Amino acid sequence: MLAHRSALLALPSVALLGLALAGCPSKESLGSSALGLVGAGVINNPKNRTLRFDMLKFGLDQFCHEMLKLGAPLKLDDDQPVIGRFFADSCNSQVIDTETHKSFVVQYAGKGFAWSNVTGRVGFSAAGLVEFAPDFQMNDGALYVYFRSKKIDDTTFQTLMMESAVARGGIAAVGANPDTFGRQVMKSELERGFTVVRYDSGGQTDFSLGILPKGERPYRPFQIEHANKLVLANDRTEIHAGQQDFVGGFEVEDDDQALYLTVSVDGAPAVDAFVVPKAVGDQMIARYVQTAGAAPLAGPALIAEPASAGQLWKRFVRVPKGAYYLVLDNSAMAGAIAPTTAPGDDRAAKVDYLVEVGDAP
Repeated sequence: MLAHRSALLALPSVALLGLALAGCPSKESLGSSALGLVGAGVINNPKNRTLRFDMLKFGLDQFCHEMLKLGAPLKLDDDQPVIGRFFADSCNSQVIDTETHKSFVVQYAGKGFAWSNVTGRVGFSAAGLVEFAPDFQMNDGALYVYFRSKKIDDTTFQTLMMESAVARGGIAAVGANPDTFGRQVMKSELERGFTVVRYDSGGQTDFSLGILPKGERPYRPFQIEHANKLVLANDRTEIHAGQQDFVGGFEVEDDDQALYLTVSVDGAPAVDAFVVPKAVGDQMIARYVQTAGAAPLAGPALIAEPASAGQLWKRFVRVPKGAYYLVLDNSAMAGAIAPTTAPGDDRAAKVDYLVEVGDAP
Protein backbone atom coordinates (compact mmCIF):
# COMPACT_ATOMS: atom_id res chain seq x y z
CA MET A 1 0.00 0.00 0.00
CA LEU A 2 1.38 3.38 -0.95
CA ALA A 3 -0.02 5.08 2.12
CA HIS A 4 3.20 7.02 2.63
CA ARG A 5 2.04 9.15 -0.28
CA SER A 6 -0.04 11.97 1.15
CA ALA A 7 -3.03 11.61 -1.19
CA LEU A 8 -6.37 10.89 0.40
CA LEU A 9 -7.33 8.98 -2.73
CA ALA A 10 -6.55 8.47 -6.38
CA LEU A 11 -8.60 10.66 -8.67
CA PRO A 12 -12.04 9.32 -9.44
CA SER A 13 -12.64 11.42 -12.51
CA VAL A 14 -9.67 10.19 -14.51
CA ALA A 15 -10.28 6.57 -13.60
CA LEU A 16 -13.97 6.68 -14.37
CA LEU A 17 -13.37 8.17 -17.79
CA GLY A 18 -11.57 4.97 -18.71
CA LEU A 19 -14.91 3.16 -18.49
CA ALA A 20 -15.90 4.66 -21.83
CA LEU A 21 -13.98 1.92 -23.61
CA ALA A 22 -16.87 0.95 -25.84
CA GLY A 23 -16.98 4.49 -27.14
CA CYS A 24 -13.43 4.45 -28.47
CA PRO A 25 -12.81 3.77 -32.15
CA SER A 26 -11.65 0.39 -33.41
CA LYS A 27 -10.93 -1.17 -36.75
CA GLU A 28 -14.46 -2.55 -36.71
CA SER A 29 -16.23 0.75 -35.99
CA LEU A 30 -14.12 2.60 -38.52
CA GLY A 31 -14.12 -0.15 -41.11
CA SER A 32 -11.12 -2.33 -41.91
CA SER A 33 -11.16 -1.25 -45.55
CA ALA A 34 -11.12 2.41 -44.56
CA LEU A 35 -8.09 1.89 -42.33
CA GLY A 36 -6.36 -0.12 -45.02
CA LEU A 37 -6.99 2.60 -47.56
CA VAL A 38 -5.77 5.40 -45.29
CA GLY A 39 -2.84 3.45 -43.85
CA ALA A 40 -1.13 3.64 -40.46
CA GLY A 41 1.44 6.12 -41.78
CA VAL A 42 -1.29 8.60 -42.70
CA ILE A 43 -3.07 8.09 -39.38
CA ASN A 44 0.15 8.63 -37.44
CA ASN A 45 0.97 11.81 -39.35
CA PRO A 46 0.40 14.63 -36.83
CA LYS A 47 -0.53 16.99 -39.66
CA ASN A 48 -3.73 15.05 -40.41
CA ARG A 49 -5.60 16.55 -37.43
CA THR A 50 -9.04 16.73 -39.08
CA LEU A 51 -8.99 13.11 -40.26
CA ARG A 52 -7.66 11.90 -36.93
CA PHE A 53 -10.24 13.86 -34.93
CA ASP A 54 -13.12 12.64 -37.12
CA MET A 55 -12.03 9.05 -36.43
CA LEU A 56 -11.86 9.72 -32.69
CA LYS A 57 -15.45 11.00 -32.64
CA PHE A 58 -16.82 7.57 -33.61
CA GLY A 59 -18.76 6.09 -30.72
CA LEU A 60 -18.67 9.23 -28.54
CA ASP A 61 -22.38 8.81 -27.82
CA GLN A 62 -21.41 5.74 -25.75
CA PHE A 63 -18.89 7.66 -23.63
CA CYS A 64 -21.15 8.70 -20.75
CA HIS A 65 -23.29 5.59 -21.10
CA GLU A 66 -20.31 3.43 -20.15
CA MET A 67 -19.22 5.79 -17.39
CA LEU A 68 -22.66 5.69 -15.76
CA LYS A 69 -22.88 1.92 -16.06
CA LEU A 70 -19.70 0.88 -14.23
CA GLY A 71 -17.97 1.95 -11.04
CA ALA A 72 -14.47 3.25 -11.76
CA PRO A 73 -11.48 1.76 -9.93
CA LEU A 74 -9.31 4.27 -8.05
CA LYS A 75 -5.54 3.71 -7.92
CA LEU A 76 -2.45 5.61 -6.89
CA ASP A 77 -0.68 4.14 -9.91
CA ASP A 78 -1.93 1.93 -12.73
CA ASP A 79 0.16 -1.08 -11.59
CA GLN A 80 -1.03 -0.78 -7.97
CA PRO A 81 -4.13 -2.41 -6.41
CA VAL A 82 -7.51 -0.71 -6.44
CA ILE A 83 -8.00 1.35 -3.25
CA GLY A 84 -11.56 2.56 -3.90
CA ARG A 85 -14.28 3.23 -6.49
CA PHE A 86 -16.10 6.16 -8.01
CA PHE A 87 -19.71 5.79 -9.16
CA ALA A 88 -20.98 8.47 -11.56
CA ASP A 89 -24.53 9.73 -11.06
CA SER A 90 -24.47 12.13 -14.02
CA CYS A 91 -22.31 12.66 -17.06
CA ASN A 92 -22.42 14.93 -20.11
CA SER A 93 -19.91 15.03 -22.95
CA GLN A 94 -19.42 17.47 -25.78
CA VAL A 95 -17.18 17.64 -28.85
CA ILE A 96 -15.56 20.96 -29.70
CA ASP A 97 -14.72 20.75 -33.38
CA THR A 98 -13.59 24.00 -35.03
CA GLU A 99 -10.70 24.82 -37.30
CA THR A 100 -8.63 26.00 -34.35
CA HIS A 101 -10.06 24.03 -31.43
CA LYS A 102 -10.64 20.28 -31.32
CA SER A 103 -11.24 18.61 -27.97
CA PHE A 104 -13.59 16.52 -25.78
CA VAL A 105 -15.26 18.11 -22.75
CA VAL A 106 -16.72 15.88 -20.04
CA GLN A 107 -18.78 17.08 -17.08
CA TYR A 108 -19.41 14.54 -14.32
CA ALA A 109 -20.79 14.15 -10.81
CA GLY A 110 -20.99 11.19 -8.46
CA LYS A 111 -19.89 9.55 -5.23
CA GLY A 112 -17.20 7.14 -4.15
CA PHE A 113 -14.85 5.84 -1.50
CA ALA A 114 -11.12 5.28 -1.05
CA TRP A 115 -8.87 3.94 1.70
CA SER A 116 -5.53 4.95 3.18
CA ASN A 117 -3.86 3.96 6.47
CA VAL A 118 -3.95 7.63 7.52
CA THR A 119 -7.66 8.27 7.01
CA GLY A 120 -9.20 4.82 6.97
CA ARG A 121 -12.02 4.80 4.45
CA VAL A 122 -13.11 8.16 3.06
CA GLY A 123 -16.54 8.52 1.47
CA PHE A 124 -16.96 11.51 -0.81
CA SER A 125 -18.93 13.22 -3.54
CA ALA A 126 -17.17 14.86 -6.47
CA ALA A 127 -18.10 16.86 -9.55
CA GLY A 128 -16.16 18.67 -12.21
CA LEU A 129 -15.49 19.51 -15.82
CA VAL A 130 -12.40 18.54 -17.77
CA GLU A 131 -11.34 19.20 -21.34
CA PHE A 132 -9.17 16.62 -23.10
CA ALA A 133 -7.15 16.90 -26.30
CA PRO A 134 -7.52 13.50 -28.03
CA ASP A 135 -4.93 11.87 -30.25
CA PHE A 136 -3.95 8.38 -31.33
CA GLN A 137 -1.17 6.34 -32.87
CA MET A 138 -1.06 2.95 -34.57
CA ASN A 139 1.60 0.51 -33.39
CA ASP A 140 1.95 -3.07 -34.62
CA GLY A 141 -1.78 -3.38 -35.33
CA ALA A 142 -2.84 -1.78 -32.02
CA LEU A 143 -4.58 1.58 -31.73
CA TYR A 144 -3.32 3.76 -28.84
CA VAL A 145 -5.88 6.49 -28.06
CA TYR A 146 -4.49 9.30 -25.90
CA PHE A 147 -6.48 11.81 -23.84
CA ARG A 148 -4.24 14.61 -22.61
CA SER A 149 -5.84 17.13 -20.27
CA LYS A 150 -6.07 20.70 -21.55
CA LYS A 151 -8.22 22.47 -18.98
CA ILE A 152 -9.75 21.59 -15.61
CA ASP A 153 -12.61 23.74 -14.26
CA ASP A 154 -14.88 23.86 -11.21
CA THR A 155 -13.82 20.58 -9.69
CA THR A 156 -15.61 20.10 -6.36
CA PHE A 157 -14.97 17.58 -3.63
CA GLN A 158 -16.97 17.01 -0.45
CA THR A 159 -16.05 14.57 2.29
CA LEU A 160 -19.11 12.58 3.35
CA MET A 161 -17.42 10.29 5.88
CA MET A 162 -13.95 9.65 7.31
CA GLU A 163 -13.59 6.46 9.33
CA SER A 164 -10.45 7.32 11.30
CA ALA A 165 -11.17 9.35 14.41
CA VAL A 166 -7.43 10.00 14.75
CA ALA A 167 -7.33 11.48 11.24
CA ARG A 168 -10.39 13.63 11.93
CA GLY A 169 -8.77 14.98 15.07
CA GLY A 170 -5.46 15.60 13.34
CA ILE A 171 -7.07 17.52 10.49
CA ALA A 172 -8.97 19.70 12.96
CA ALA A 173 -5.82 20.34 15.01
CA VAL A 174 -3.82 21.72 12.08
CA GLY A 175 -6.75 23.56 10.55
CA ALA A 176 -6.63 21.57 7.30
CA ASN A 177 -9.67 21.29 5.05
CA PRO A 178 -10.02 17.76 3.60
CA ASP A 179 -12.28 19.07 0.84
CA THR A 180 -9.63 21.52 -0.34
CA PHE A 181 -6.96 18.87 -0.13
CA GLY A 182 -9.09 16.40 -2.07
CA ARG A 183 -9.70 18.97 -4.79
CA GLN A 184 -5.95 19.51 -5.15
CA VAL A 185 -5.37 15.77 -5.44
CA MET A 186 -8.07 15.49 -8.08
CA LYS A 187 -6.56 18.27 -10.17
CA SER A 188 -3.12 16.71 -9.95
CA GLU A 189 -4.39 13.32 -11.09
CA LEU A 190 -6.55 14.80 -13.86
CA GLU A 191 -3.47 16.37 -15.36
CA ARG A 192 -2.06 12.90 -16.03
CA GLY A 193 -4.69 12.11 -18.67
CA PHE A 194 -5.29 8.50 -19.73
CA THR A 195 -4.77 6.02 -22.54
CA VAL A 196 -7.14 3.53 -24.18
CA VAL A 197 -5.63 0.72 -26.29
CA ARG A 198 -7.52 -1.39 -28.84
CA TYR A 199 -5.38 -4.39 -29.79
CA ASP A 200 -7.05 -6.58 -32.37
CA SER A 201 -10.03 -7.37 -34.60
CA GLY A 202 -11.78 -8.93 -31.60
CA GLY A 203 -12.02 -5.52 -29.94
CA GLN A 204 -9.75 -6.32 -26.97
CA THR A 205 -9.38 -3.08 -25.02
CA ASP A 206 -7.10 -1.86 -22.23
CA PHE A 207 -7.11 1.31 -20.12
CA SER A 208 -4.21 3.01 -18.39
CA LEU A 209 -3.93 6.16 -16.29
CA GLY A 210 -1.39 8.53 -17.75
CA ILE A 211 0.12 8.34 -21.21
CA LEU A 212 1.09 4.73 -21.97
CA PRO A 213 4.00 4.46 -24.42
CA LYS A 214 3.28 2.66 -27.68
CA GLY A 215 3.98 -1.05 -27.45
CA GLU A 216 3.37 -1.29 -23.68
CA ARG A 217 0.37 -2.84 -21.94
CA PRO A 218 -1.24 -2.12 -18.56
CA TYR A 219 -0.77 -4.71 -15.84
CA ARG A 220 -3.44 -7.46 -15.74
CA PRO A 221 -3.26 -10.30 -13.15
CA PHE A 222 -4.89 -12.98 -15.34
CA GLN A 223 -3.76 -13.99 -18.82
CA ILE A 224 -6.75 -14.77 -21.05
CA GLU A 225 -6.19 -17.75 -23.35
CA HIS A 226 -9.68 -18.15 -24.81
CA ALA A 227 -11.94 -15.98 -26.92
CA ASN A 228 -15.39 -17.43 -26.23
CA LYS A 229 -16.17 -15.06 -23.33
CA LEU A 230 -16.20 -11.30 -22.99
CA VAL A 231 -13.87 -9.98 -20.28
CA LEU A 232 -15.66 -7.46 -18.07
CA ALA A 233 -12.95 -6.92 -15.43
CA ASN A 234 -9.38 -8.14 -14.86
CA ASP A 235 -7.66 -6.32 -12.00
CA ARG A 236 -6.30 -6.40 -8.45
CA THR A 237 -7.88 -4.79 -5.39
CA GLU A 238 -6.70 -4.30 -1.82
CA ILE A 239 -9.38 -4.78 0.86
CA HIS A 240 -8.40 -3.95 4.42
CA ALA A 241 -9.94 -5.53 7.50
CA GLY A 242 -13.53 -4.39 7.99
CA GLN A 243 -13.75 -3.16 4.38
CA GLN A 244 -15.51 -4.16 1.16
CA ASP A 245 -15.20 -3.59 -2.57
CA PHE A 246 -17.93 -3.36 -5.20
CA VAL A 247 -16.88 -4.44 -8.69
CA GLY A 248 -19.39 -3.61 -11.42
CA GLY A 249 -22.17 -3.17 -12.29
CA PHE A 250 -21.84 -5.55 -15.17
CA GLU A 251 -24.51 -5.70 -17.85
CA VAL A 252 -25.74 -9.10 -19.01
CA GLU A 253 -27.67 -8.65 -22.23
CA ASP A 254 -29.13 -12.13 -22.74
CA ASP A 255 -31.13 -14.51 -20.53
CA ASP A 256 -29.03 -17.44 -21.77
CA GLN A 257 -25.76 -16.10 -20.36
CA ALA A 258 -23.72 -16.58 -17.19
CA LEU A 259 -21.13 -14.63 -15.24
CA TYR A 260 -17.81 -16.48 -14.90
CA LEU A 261 -15.74 -15.51 -11.85
CA THR A 262 -12.11 -16.17 -10.96
CA VAL A 263 -10.69 -14.91 -7.64
CA SER A 264 -7.26 -15.30 -6.05
CA VAL A 265 -6.64 -14.13 -2.45
CA ASP A 266 -3.35 -13.25 -0.77
CA GLY A 267 -2.41 -11.48 2.46
CA ALA A 268 -5.47 -12.63 4.44
CA PRO A 269 -6.95 -16.11 5.07
CA ALA A 270 -10.07 -15.53 2.97
CA VAL A 271 -12.70 -13.07 1.75
CA ASP A 272 -16.39 -13.50 1.02
CA ALA A 273 -17.51 -13.22 -2.60
CA PHE A 274 -21.09 -12.28 -3.51
CA VAL A 275 -22.89 -11.67 -6.78
CA VAL A 276 -25.85 -9.36 -6.26
CA PRO A 277 -28.27 -7.54 -8.56
CA LYS A 278 -27.36 -3.91 -9.23
CA ALA A 279 -30.27 -2.59 -7.15
CA VAL A 280 -28.91 -4.46 -4.11
CA GLY A 281 -25.36 -3.29 -4.74
CA ASP A 282 -26.47 0.32 -5.21
CA GLN A 283 -28.15 0.30 -1.79
CA MET A 284 -24.99 -1.07 -0.18
CA ILE A 285 -22.78 1.51 -1.90
CA ALA A 286 -25.05 4.41 -0.83
CA ARG A 287 -24.58 3.31 2.79
CA TYR A 288 -20.87 2.52 2.39
CA VAL A 289 -19.86 6.01 1.24
CA GLN A 290 -21.67 7.74 4.11
CA THR A 291 -21.40 5.38 7.09
CA ALA A 292 -18.35 3.91 8.84
CA GLY A 293 -18.09 0.13 8.84
CA ALA A 294 -19.07 -2.43 6.24
CA ALA A 295 -22.49 -2.48 4.61
CA PRO A 296 -24.82 -5.42 5.28
CA LEU A 297 -26.28 -7.29 2.34
CA ALA A 298 -29.31 -5.31 1.20
CA GLY A 299 -30.99 -8.28 -0.46
CA PRO A 300 -30.48 -11.89 -1.58
CA ALA A 301 -27.19 -12.82 -3.28
CA LEU A 302 -27.09 -15.04 -6.35
CA ILE A 303 -23.87 -16.55 -5.07
CA ALA A 304 -22.31 -16.23 -1.60
CA GLU A 305 -19.12 -18.17 -0.86
CA PRO A 306 -15.75 -17.67 0.83
CA ALA A 307 -12.68 -17.54 -1.39
CA SER A 308 -9.62 -18.83 0.50
CA ALA A 309 -5.98 -17.83 0.12
CA GLY A 310 -3.79 -20.26 -1.81
CA GLN A 311 -6.68 -21.64 -3.86
CA LEU A 312 -7.95 -20.35 -7.19
CA TRP A 313 -11.69 -19.75 -6.68
CA LYS A 314 -13.60 -20.29 -9.93
CA ARG A 315 -17.37 -20.22 -10.22
CA PHE A 316 -20.08 -19.39 -12.70
CA VAL A 317 -23.61 -18.22 -12.02
CA ARG A 318 -26.51 -18.18 -14.46
CA VAL A 319 -28.18 -14.81 -14.36
CA PRO A 320 -31.19 -13.28 -16.11
CA LYS A 321 -30.73 -10.24 -18.29
CA GLY A 322 -29.76 -7.29 -16.09
CA ALA A 323 -26.86 -5.68 -14.21
CA TYR A 324 -24.83 -7.13 -11.33
CA TYR A 325 -22.02 -6.43 -8.86
CA LEU A 326 -19.29 -8.70 -7.58
CA VAL A 327 -19.01 -7.75 -3.88
CA LEU A 328 -15.77 -8.70 -2.12
CA ASP A 329 -16.04 -8.60 1.68
CA ASN A 330 -13.25 -8.66 4.27
CA SER A 331 -15.50 -7.90 7.25
CA ALA A 332 -17.72 -9.61 9.78
CA MET A 333 -20.80 -7.78 8.48
CA ALA A 334 -21.75 -10.19 5.67
CA GLY A 335 -20.93 -13.77 4.76
CA ALA A 336 -19.04 -16.52 6.56
CA ILE A 337 -15.65 -14.81 6.94
CA ALA A 338 -15.07 -12.74 10.09
CA PRO A 339 -11.46 -11.47 10.09
CA THR A 340 -9.83 -11.34 13.51
CA THR A 341 -6.76 -9.14 13.88
CA ALA A 342 -4.75 -7.81 16.77
CA PRO A 343 -4.57 -4.02 17.28
CA GLY A 344 -2.41 -2.54 14.56
CA ASP A 345 -2.52 -5.74 12.48
CA ASP A 346 -4.60 -4.91 9.41
CA ARG A 347 -4.18 -8.10 7.33
CA ALA A 348 -5.30 -6.47 4.10
CA ALA A 349 -6.48 -8.94 1.48
CA LYS A 350 -4.98 -8.51 -1.97
CA VAL A 351 -7.55 -9.94 -4.35
CA ASP A 352 -7.04 -10.62 -8.05
CA TYR A 353 -10.39 -10.88 -9.84
CA LEU A 354 -11.51 -11.82 -13.33
CA VAL A 355 -15.14 -11.35 -14.37
CA GLU A 356 -16.35 -12.65 -17.75
CA VAL A 357 -19.71 -13.12 -19.42
CA GLY A 358 -20.54 -15.87 -21.88
CA ASP A 359 -23.09 -18.46 -22.89
CA ALA A 360 -24.50 -20.44 -19.95
CA PRO A 361 -23.33 -24.08 -19.85
